[in-house]
Amino acid sequence: MKRLNFLQQSQKFTTLSEQKTPVLSQQEPTNTSTESNNPLNKKLSPSWVRYLLLLTGSGVLLSIVAIYLGNYAYRQWQYTQKYLQTDNAHVTAEINPVTTRVSGIVTEITFNDNQMVSPGMILVKLDKSNYQLSLAQAKTSLELAKQQAALAREKILKIVIDTPEPQPVRKNKNAQIEQKALIKKRTLQTQVLNQQKKLNEQQYKIALATFTQKQVEVKKAELELEYTNIATVVGGLVGNKNVQVGQQVLPGQTLLSIMQPRPWIIAYFPEKQLEKIQPGQKVKITVSAFANRQFQGKVDSIAFMPQDNLTSNSASSNLLHQIPVKIVFDGSSIQGYESRFNPGMSAVVKVETK
Repeated sequence: MKRLNFLQQSQKFTTLSEQKTPVLSQQEPTNTSTESNNPLNKKLSPSWVRYLLLLTGSGVLLSIVAIYLGNYAYRQWQYTQKYLQTDNAHVTAEINPVTTRVSGIVTEITFNDNQMVSPGMILVKLDKSNYQLSLAQAKTSLELAKQQAALAREKILKIVIDTPEPQPVRKNKNAQIEQKALIKKRTLQTQVLNQQKKLNEQQYKIALATFTQKQVEVKKAELELEYTNIATVVGGLVGNKNVQVGQQVLPGQTLLSIMQPRPWIIAYFPEKQLEKIQPGQKVKITVSAFANRQFQGKVDSIAFMPQDNLTSNSASSNLLHQIPVKIVFDGSSIQGYESRFNPGMSAVVKVETK
């Protein structure tokens, strides 16, 4: 009996549970829907928070970059309005070759590589013996010509032509014949003496010309002897040495070169920029070999270049040529660096156009 009552109660409890369950299931969705429609009750996930922060940060960063690029572009525009710059530039200088005027054997070299030399300094000496002998022979020939000229002059002075005084005509016929014969004889003698004198004068002129020629030969021999001491006309830095002791050199042969300590810059600019470049404009110069030093200079001139030597920066039919501009250094700016510049060194120049 007790078991029967327990079963009945269990069945009632189950029935009540089944009746209450639908009610609860209907109310819960209603409450959930109400909460989901309320934005104040929403909660963002961490991933959405990170996404929003990333978007905000990216926007700020893009704004900063845009401001920086705009400022940079403006400063670049200002810079290009004031300066024209090119890295197509190089150092150049005047280089003078030292040549020999006479042939001979090199007996002495008085300079070292890369040495600074002054004008008139003897750099190479040649064997003098042949030229000393030539000078002695020329002087002997000169002395002989001098003596011959003196003898020719004496011959002229020895010829004295007497002009006979007119004689009165004699009445005696025989005397007249004798007088005419005497006059004829004197006339012939005078003609012979005049011819001899002219001949002597001609010989004297030849002797004088020979004497003058011998003087020239002596001078030439003296110069050739002097040229055995090969000196430099200009001062500067010695380079391109091409001579050794014992070497046979020939006239016109280049033995070395002298670079003068007055370098300048050749810079190439597009032809469309030449309107802004004028002589006298200030220039800032940076030479690659001395990158930590900035030199000062000024525009000297727009250099002349033959048509065949003009370079181009375009492959189109309308070529834009690069025109060379000569830029000189300020003397005080390169003080102490004069001998350190070498032709061909790369450079960057900035021309101040305003």
